[in-house]
Amino acid sequence: MMNSLRTLLLVLATGFCSHSMAKDVKDTLFSSSGDRVIVSYSIANSGGQLTVKFQGVQKKLGSKNQEKYKKLDEVAVVMFDRSGNYKDMKFDGMAPDAFMVPSNLNYSRSSDGYFLLQDEPSMQFSVTSGNKAQLSIPLYLAHYEGKRHYKVFAKCGNLQLSSTSGGQRKGGGGAGGGGAMMGGDDEGGGFETVATTTEEVIADEGISPAEEASIRINSINSMLERATKLPLSEDLTNEVKMLRELRFKITDPEITSKINQALEAYEAKKQEMEEKADAAAQAAADEEKQQQARNDSLSNVSMLQQAKEKKDLMYLVGGVAIVVLLFSGVKQIMKMVKEHKQAKQQKEMMEKIQKMSNPLADQKPAPEEPKPHAMSKEAEAAKQRLMELRKGKTAGTGASTGKSSDSGIVITPRKQSLNDVIPAKYKRWRKPGQDKNEKNS
Repeated sequence: MMNSLRTLLLVLATGFCSHSMAKDVKDTLFSSSGDRVIVSYSIANSGGQLTVKFQGVQKKLGSKNQEKYKKLDEVAVVMFDRSGNYKDMKFDGMAPDAFMVPSNLNYSRSSDGYFLLQDEPSMQFSVTSGNKAQLSIPLYLAHYEGKRHYKVFAKCGNLQLSSTSGGQRKGGGGAGGGGAMMGGDDEGGGFETVATTTEEVIADEGISPAEEASIRINSINSMLERATKLPLSEDLTNEVKMLRELRFKITDPEITSKINQALEAYEAKKQEMEEKADAAAQAAADEEKQQQARNDSLSNVSMLQQAKEKKDLMYLVGGVAIVVLLFSGVKQIMKMVKEHKQAKQQKEMMEKIQKMSNPLADQKPAPEEPKPHAMSKEAEAAKQRLMELRKGKTAGTGASTGKSSDSGIVITPRKQSLNDVIPAKYKRWRKPGQDKNEKNS
């Protein structure tokens, strides 16, 4: 069915313009996160009417997104012909950009606002001026979240289409090449466009093996010029495989020679890139060894420096500990001196307070006066006797006061004094002449 449609389109295009031709194209696009999308489509330009028909898409997620979206059939490749207001569908995550239509093309926007490439949509553009039409279409990867909801998580660059309305196709000699190209600027938030390969097949089932070989030779040479590193693209390896099979169907020596040259160029390019890859790997290994040696050297220096710093730190800690101990000892001594001084001051203060509260404390006690001795019984008896004698003297005042001796001298008896009665041990010493009795005697 698809082949019949392509043949019909080819016939219609040939009828309206003898130089127009439909092409089947396969482009490979990559996202910056390693996701790969292979888009197959046909492009035809007939009478100023440019028709693009998508014929299928293959997807392979990179390791980063593969962990998030394990079911590949839930991942869609989407393009948008307007921003927002999508019919019966919600898109979030990344903000997608709609493709821009150049001024020399007319395009009627879709009612949905988006296209899912697995649905194999078809778009038509009218060329209004010029003989060349170019179109850049951003492609996105989106995961179906359910309930008519897609989450856009990656941009796979821009699919760029270029076609002429009549005239010879780019590449010359009727030998295919570069009519549909992919590349251009990266327009989406942090995602880069990676160069892709394009496989072009003339949609004319009646071409000869020689013509097919010429097309594949040109395609191989074009892809070899764009190849910069291993691994070589899957499209290039497929072209080489098909060309090797065609070699056995062709008898023309000139075409066979071109086939051999193309295959040799492929092998030479492959060998050259392998040698470069080996040299780069060896250089990387050498650089890694040198870097490891530098790291080891730096590690040794760092270890020595750390050991020195550790030793210096130990010395510093020891010195600080000694200073702390000395400071603590001096502080303790100063504290003891201060406490002793404070105790002394407190003692002196207490003594001053005591002196102020008792001003007679420093005076010497007055000597006690001698108490009179108590009289003994003899003294009492003598005193009593004296009192009796005094009483008797008073009573015999009129009697004779003297006696005559034989000599005729009258002897008058001496008055008895108090000293005569008091025992001698109780008598106080008196100066001569101070006793009245002595005067009287």
